[in-house]
Amino acid sequence: MSTPSTSEQALFSIIGNGLHGIAQEMGEKLVRSAYSTIIREARDCSTSLLDRNGRILAQAQFCPIHMNSFGKVFEAFARRYDLSTIRPGEGLITNDPYSGGQHLNDFVLFTPIFYKDGLVAFSASIGHHIDVGGGAAGPNAGASDVFSEGLRIPLSRFEIARDLGDGLLEQFIRLNVRAPDQVMGDVYAQLAANRTGQQRFAEMLDQFGEEIVLRAGAELQDYSERLARDGIGAMPDGVYEAEDFVDDNGFSDDPLRVAVRITISGDSVEIDFEGSSPQSKGIINSPLASTISAVYGAFAVLLGGGQIPVNDGLYRPIARIDVPHGSFLNPSQPVAVRARNTPCHRIYNAIMRAMSDIAPHRVLAAGHDTTNAIGMGHMGPDRYRVYMEVVGGGWGASSGADGADVVDGFVGNCSNVPVESLEIDYPFMRIEEYALRRGSAGAGAYRGGMGVRRVYQILDEDVTFNCYSDRFKRRPWGLHGGAPGAPSRFFVERDGTCIDLPSKGNVALRRGDRLVIETAGGGGFGDPARRDRDLRSKDEAEGVLAPA
Repeated sequence: MSTPSTSEQALFSIIGNGLHGIAQEMGEKLVRSAYSTIIREARDCSTSLLDRNGRILAQAQFCPIHMNSFGKVFEAFARRYDLSTIRPGEGLITNDPYSGGQHLNDFVLFTPIFYKDGLVAFSASIGHHIDVGGGAAGPNAGASDVFSEGLRIPLSRFEIARDLGDGLLEQFIRLNVRAPDQVMGDVYAQLAANRTGQQRFAEMLDQFGEEIVLRAGAELQDYSERLARDGIGAMPDGVYEAEDFVDDNGFSDDPLRVAVRITISGDSVEIDFEGSSPQSKGIINSPLASTISAVYGAFAVLLGGGQIPVNDGLYRPIARIDVPHGSFLNPSQPVAVRARNTPCHRIYNAIMRAMSDIAPHRVLAAGHDTTNAIGMGHMGPDRYRVYMEVVGGGWGASSGADGADVVDGFVGNCSNVPVESLEIDYPFMRIEEYALRRGSAGAGAYRGGMGVRRVYQILDEDVTFNCYSDRFKRRPWGLHGGAPGAPSRFFVERDGTCIDLPSKGNVALRRGDRLVIETAGGGGFGDPARRDRDLRSKDEAEGVLAPA
């Protein structure tokens, strides 16, 4: 193979960065156009460009749990329809976790990109929608199957002009959700994001030529593959095992085990989840696409985070992922899957622990590492309002840095929602306190991050609190001598009494209640005795560290 010339390398760099820029601009368009706070503020969404065969060319850096969504859903659509016949003005939409999707709140939307009458690529977007009906305004922790979780959209090929607006698709969605204007507003924001991708990709083809851009896209995938293989090849061959646990399923006290076996051979890796717990009652199950995404996300961290372009090539060195069918990491229909991020965080934790001895400078100790999904619903005099937010906690420390304070878990990567935005959109509540949670960080040569303390005052009657979380029973562990972080705790202060709440549940609130959310801190890394003396004194003075 001849060495590329300097001009060819420059052109490859320009097009590669341009493709990523298009995907990122799509995501920003989605965020800026969205109606709901979960997308508009928390940025719970993702965007991507795919080639005509459904291979990812570029994906924006939003939610790692969506890393595998577009490819798997596209495969399902390709099996269902002859996509070579798709036309301008058509789209593909689904939220079905048993057809390559993740959970019902995530709508996946594809639209084709045509250039000179030929199909060249697809724009794609995912948005977490504020409500999809079902048994609760937010997470239905009591759901026994996917039907109890809400509206399930099959693999649907539709015409935008005909089926939206007064058309069947939009009317069907509107009649089955509590906040139809917000949900459909976010669907249209996804369409706007996809159209941005179509426009920008066509502009790139005009500038550089179709053949050059498509060839550069394929070369970019090969480039990511080479970088990923170099990173894996630098690790010693061998078999590495670890486990971690979800506290419970919300119905019993039995923990759910994630067992992982990692086999590294040369520049490829195989993952096996044999020994993980069977599928479970309730919403703590992960569809296969989510489980695979969690693996990809963990290895993206191990291989250098954002240093490798995110596309189809990044995943190729992971030669095999075996997930027993019927386990809670690959359940059979129709079990509920709303809280799939909880087991996905444990997949991430187990992989970190398995690799901690051979790659100590690349791993993190356990953090709060769960989706602290805080939802409320209230039927006001004018309309139904549904609040949904992912509240952050402390990250685990690494070999060279303290853990971050009050951020979402890695798998979700959602942003903070400003208090002002919440109180404008949801007049049935007021935020009384939003602070770092003292006494939550695990000690270490590098300490874990601090969790959060958030207090909501409830201003109306008939408000429902709907949540799922974890790390209430099993503290986030430290590594190489680091101490664990403090566990999470939710409770209600009512009439002078304190009522502890479960990590997964649906509870009626009253006017005057104070709902208190305290999230876990991260585990420490390294022997606490090796911590810098000045930093240790500062930790003690500020009351940062969790009790031993």
